[in-house]
Amino acid sequence: PDMLAPHVLRNLGQKEYDKRKGAALEIEQAIQELREAGQAERVDEMVAYIVRELAVSPQPNLRKGALHALAGAAIGLREDLPRFLPELLPPVLASFVDPDCRVRYYACESLYNIAKVGRASCVPHFNEIFEALFKLSADTDLGVQNGFQLLDRLMKDIVAESEAFDIGAFMPLLRRRIFVTNSYTRQFLIGWIAILDSVPDIDMLQHLPDFFDGLFHMLSDLNKEIRQQAYAVLYDFLQEIKAAPQMNFEPIVAILVQHCASRDRFSRLTALTWLHSFIALGREQLLPFSPQLLGAVLKSISHPEEEIRDAAASTDRALRALLQSADAKHDVRAVLGVLVRHVRAEHVRTRL
Repeated sequence: PDMLAPHVLRNLGQKEYDKRKGAALEIEQAIQELREAGQAERVDEMVAYIVRELAVSPQPNLRKGALHALAGAAIGLREDLPRFLPELLPPVLASFVDPDCRVRYYACESLYNIAKVGRASCVPHFNEIFEALFKLSADTDLGVQNGFQLLDRLMKDIVAESEAFDIGAFMPLLRRRIFVTNSYTRQFLIGWIAILDSVPDIDMLQHLPDFFDGLFHMLSDLNKEIRQQAYAVLYDFLQEIKAAPQMNFEPIVAILVQHCASRDRFSRLTALTWLHSFIALGREQLLPFSPQLLGAVLKSISHPEEEIRDAAASTDRALRALLQSADAKHDVRAVLGVLVRHVRAEHVRTRL
């Protein structure tokens, strides 16, 4: 109770934004003075009080005030902030799903101010922050979306300039989240994949199988902008594959084969285009998958759409040229099996 002056505590719970911000400024100054006076224990107690008492208040205005106070505390802590992040972040991130949209907005503002001070020290906490941003990306409130966009841009800047980002620790999280269907959340994920791929020290190509299928599914999004963004990122990855000295095609080929049977025209066409590029790139490395490749191509060879038929025919020619090359070693029996099944299927379809 005596952690904060009565007027500060009262103002943190006021309806007026200026009064709450004024109280947060006093907290910032108090923490700075305590730090400079070497009263670390008193700083610990003040932060703990805001986290445990105010941030969980049933009163929305006091929850807003607590978020201002946590940001004020972060600014006051300055270089001591990294030590306090495990305590400051959870209440702010929890507020991203608060039932009150203004609380969610101020949670964005609070984390923005904390991250602006902490910058690189936020990177070890990236997965928790990303998970909270992921949930917030689908928020329908316009104010929250504006706050989210600013925060998302700042976090991208922080990660892009970091030398300690652990891509291996992040991938399981991306793998779990990549099959989301909400268009706004898909846009959020595409943005992060593009940013991470642009960082020279991060090898996203190595992790492509973790998120490739989910990214490919976005080509069939109802929103044209999402389809174009997904295609642009996939196109960049294809250029990187073309420039890579070596590539494990197997996991990607398996995914492309599935998408060659997609009911979505754009997905099917893109998958066929990728397979054609892979046959040219991988050559002998693609031979073990020739039965699957042939099966994928034959499904589209008599497609009602001319563009898909053309892409299938072009890929078929490239595959046949590879199979006929002098040094080609492949499973002839498996390839013949695919051809026989296709002929039978075509026969049944014609009869029907």
